[in-house]
Amino acid sequence: MTALESHVQTISSSGASQPTIAFFDLDRTLIAGYSILAVARETAEQGAKRGKLRQATKVAREIVKHKVYSSGRNYHRLVKRTTKALTGVSESTLCDIGEQAYRKHLAKALYREAVTLVEAHRAAGHKLAIISSASRYQIEPVARVLGIDEIHCTRLEVVEGRFTGNVIAPMCFGEGKLLAAQRSARKHNASLKNCWFYSDSSDDLPLLRKVGHPVAVNPSDKLGTHARTKQWPQLFFSTRGLPSTESLARTVLTAQTIIGATAFGMLSNRLGSSPYRSANQLTRLFGDIGSAFAGLDFEIEGLANLRQERPAIFVFNHQSLLDSMVLAHLLREDVVAMCKKEMADTPVIGRLLRQADTIFVDRDESDQREVLQRAQEVLNSGRSLVIAPEGRRSTLGDIQPFKHGAFYLARKAGVPIVPIVLHNVKDALPNGGWLIRPATIRVTVLPPIAAKSIRSIRDACQDLEATYIDLLGKSQLTALPHAVKGAA
Repeated sequence: MTALESHVQTISSSGASQPTIAFFDLDRTLIAGYSILAVARETAEQGAKRGKLRQATKVAREIVKHKVYSSGRNYHRLVKRTTKALTGVSESTLCDIGEQAYRKHLAKALYREAVTLVEAHRAAGHKLAIISSASRYQIEPVARVLGIDEIHCTRLEVVEGRFTGNVIAPMCFGEGKLLAAQRSARKHNASLKNCWFYSDSSDDLPLLRKVGHPVAVNPSDKLGTHARTKQWPQLFFSTRGLPSTESLARTVLTAQTIIGATAFGMLSNRLGSSPYRSANQLTRLFGDIGSAFAGLDFEIEGLANLRQERPAIFVFNHQSLLDSMVLAHLLREDVVAMCKKEMADTPVIGRLLRQADTIFVDRDESDQREVLQRAQEVLNSGRSLVIAPEGRRSTLGDIQPFKHGAFYLARKAGVPIVPIVLHNVKDALPNGGWLIRPATIRVTVLPPIAAKSIRSIRDACQDLEATYIDLLGKSQLTALPHAVKGAA
């Protein structure tokens, strides 16, 4: 059992007989790195008109340097300098930059382990709060995605929609975090002795010493030493942050596999190989060798359901660019994917998809008769279809609304739907990420849904969507039971 799994069990057994709050720091605890650097980067990308903001983020870089190397010395002075540089800037400007910084940079920096902790505390009935020295413009997008309503942060004074250059005291740093947590505890009639606090920094020792459950997450050297002395739990997250040499190497090897598979497909076509045989060889090459180079292991529940009846329509939840590799490894042969038209123009991958006879769907096109006809021809040929009913990936892998197309096709063609639930492909490659990290991919293959059982397409679609939501919610907290380890 890993340290994280053991900690989740501790949370689950703690219950909520008394009011309890789980406080989370932001930087290097919920996300890898520092949110202010993402804001600085986004400010730079938005151009010269952000002159004042560029000056502010220059000072912000100094803040990060002082937090890392000086353990907070002069931190208050630096924050005041940053705030002063914002004088006259509209609050809406910083709100916009914060949202863009999250979408472009912070979303892929969110630790999967942190999401697991948040969900464990939510399941235990605990109140959730982010408590950080960052501003709300950095925190709010992360809090919204995690479903956390309560934020305690450093506040900047705004008058008539513009920053005055003043910080509202007390700053949410050091003793200021303790004061904020005490106010929160009073509000919820909780005792800090029943509360939890997750942080990476020794700057947070005032609050860590007061809560009943202090937890050091990716701790600094100073906090790590203190945590060992006090025998506090320490958790180390690895799903985000700076890539290891292994991750870089695996990403390069996986990219070479894609290029190699594309070249193999082109050669097979020139040599006159059967299109179906060539597509099957391409699928196996991409799925098996690509997964091996990427460092993917598999835990599969319901493996027999993949082979039970074909042709079929396999549906899956969209999480990552690696979804196609995982599905190629699972399904192996006689399958044709349906995906968005934009993928056809993607360098290398687009050609690989075309060689595999992929059906491309223009989501903006109202008349889909040609697409449906092609899909029907695939099923009539004895091959199966692979469809993501959501149509697009989410940031955290939560389920998006299912579209009805797969159910319509299944009923019309008289073939079953086989649901494939991907639990954590995003751990290997998150939405928006480009570096692959080795991971054990957990998959649940549900029993086939017979075409004749689909009486109402709308109801069948909603029922399956609810099943996915339920399964993925449970898998946040526990590993799959009775899983089959190893390659499919």
